[in-house]
Amino acid sequence: MANTKHSAAREIIIDRLLRQRRGYSLYEMLETVNQELELNGFRHVTLNTIRNDIENFRYLYRQKVEVELRSYRNYYRYEDPNASIFNNVLTFGEMQHIHAALVSIRFIDAVQGTLMYKELSKRLCGILQLDTDDDPILIYEQKHTINDLRRFQAIYDIVRKKAPTFITCKRDEDDSPCEILVHPYFLRQKGENWNLLCHDATNNVAAEIPISSITRLASADDVEFIPNKDFSFKKYFKKASVA
Repeated sequence: MANTKHSAAREIIIDRLLRQRRGYSLYEMLETVNQELELNGFRHVTLNTIRNDIENFRYLYRQKVEVELRSYRNYYRYEDPNASIFNNVLTFGEMQHIHAALVSIRFIDAVQGTLMYKELSKRLCGILQLDTDDDPILIYEQKHTINDLRRFQAIYDIVRKKAPTFITCKRDEDDSPCEILVHPYFLRQKGENWNLLCHDATNNVAAEIPISSITRLASADDVEFIPNKDFSFKKYFKKASVA
C-alpha cells in the first residue's frame, strides 16, 4: 500500500473512480483527484503522477484495468466492477473520521475500546500514516483490569449472539459455586458494576447476576434460545426518562 498520507489519499480516490463503469480519462481523474486532495489539505499532483498510479495498480497491485478509446481519449476502469486495491471504498477523509471515532471509543468505552477496536485502529493508523501513540483527549481516574475486560467481553458475546449458556457463579464468599443454564438478554450497569439480565432456565426464574460473580462459561449448543419475556425494555426506559 502507499507509504505516505498523500499517496494513500490519492490512491483511494483513483481506486473509487476506476470502479465506475462509465470510465474516466486521465484528465478527468487529474481534476477530481486534485479537487479532493485540496479539500483534505494536500498538494496537487501532475498528469504523470496519475498515469504512474494506474501503472502501479496494474503491476504492483495486480489489478486488470480496461482502456477504451473514445473521441481521441483513453478512458480507464477496472475490468471487474468489484475490484479494488483496498478492502473498502471510503474516501480518505471518511477514514480519518472513522479513526477519530475509534480512538474516542477506546478511551470512552474501556471494554469495547480495548478488546474490540484497538487492532482496527492500529490498521487504520498504518494506512493513514498516523501516530498510534497520540495522547487521549479524555483522561479517566480508573481503568478496568484486562481480566475484567475479558470476562465482560465473553458475556457480551453470548448476549449479542443470543446463545444459551451454562454459567458457574458464586454470589457470596461463603457460598459454593453453582452452575445454571441461562438465556442471556441484557447487560445492565449499576454504579461501577455490571449485571447480566437473563432467564435462569435451571430454576425457571428471571435473574440478574453480577458479572463479577461469574467464574465460568460453557456453551449449551443443543439448547434452543428462549426470547426475552422477563424484562420490559420499554418500561425500563420509561422509568429512566422520568427519573
